[in-house]
Amino acid sequence: MRTTQDALLKIAKDTAEKAFVPNPNVTAAFLVGSMLSDNPFMGNATDIDLLVIYKGEPPREREVLKISNEIHVDIRYEPAAAYAQPRELRGDPWRGYNMWDPHLLHQKGRFFEYTQSIVRSQFDDPANRLKRAYAFSAPARSAWTEMQLDAPRAQPVRLLNAAANAANTVAVLSGSPLPERRLLAEFPERAARLENPDLVRGLLDIFAGQVTVDFVNEWLPAWEAALNACGHRPADTSIHIARLGYYKNAIQVLLQSDFPLAAIWPMLCTWALAAESEAFGPEHGKAWSAALKQLGMDPGGMSARLEALDHFLDTLEETLEQIAAHS
Repeated sequence: MRTTQDALLKIAKDTAEKAFVPNPNVTAAFLVGSMLSDNPFMGNATDIDLLVIYKGEPPREREVLKISNEIHVDIRYEPAAAYAQPRELRGDPWRGYNMWDPHLLHQKGRFFEYTQSIVRSQFDDPANRLKRAYAFSAPARSAWTEMQLDAPRAQPVRLLNAAANAANTVAVLSGSPLPERRLLAEFPERAARLENPDLVRGLLDIFAGQVTVDFVNEWLPAWEAALNACGHRPADTSIHIARLGYYKNAIQVLLQSDFPLAAIWPMLCTWALAAESEAFGPEHGKAWSAALKQLGMDPGGMSARLEALDHFLDTLEETLEQIAAHS
């Protein structure tokens, strides 16, 4: 199969036709995510993101279907009740943007037209932009507080989740949330829109310190071995084995970009998730521990990383206060 955007769109339509149209409990199904962009591929790899709105309790939260080593279908199920108040979605960064301009594959009745028309109304009002930003900054600050007060909770995966929320606080002030593979690569542009390029260094200080791009090249084999081991029975669907090529190709593309250090983000986030898996053995743990020490994310360096997160969040909170005062 030639991997083109049109070919992948056909897969999305066929999946909806076979799996969702016959199901009386499926209210709607949409194509969302990178497939709606001009270039969804990174190194010839991408995913087909489907959002399924389900009447009642969905059968699962997420499902990954492998198409090839570079392509997979990533299906997220959400209850229709989560979309029952469309006005509230204006302040929801993920669901709000999902309804802004998805590709409709299937619906019952006029669910989509009704929901989208209300979501789009006043969506870009300053008050709604701030709600979407606070939807990220609040959990980031809560995570910092919990890690600061309870050192055992200051784990890499928790720190990285807080950093992602902090980064997306910036992102949603001028657009949609940043996708995982491209988060660090696209963050500088969002920081520039706030006329604060120092935010890039501030974000890196949370999880990378003074580490250079050599870190990625040095630890890439150990990262791949860990994901290979943990991806067959993943505790988190994000590191499903079908997604290995999706991440590896992205890392290799980012290493050749104008901002090669951006490759560290998808590598670290997935490696940290693998470290939470039961299949993560001692042979994987040794490399992971050494990498964390190099990053300054080991127990001895975590206090400095938390201090960097605190400083970054302070800057964001001041920014949000200024925006609120002038809106």
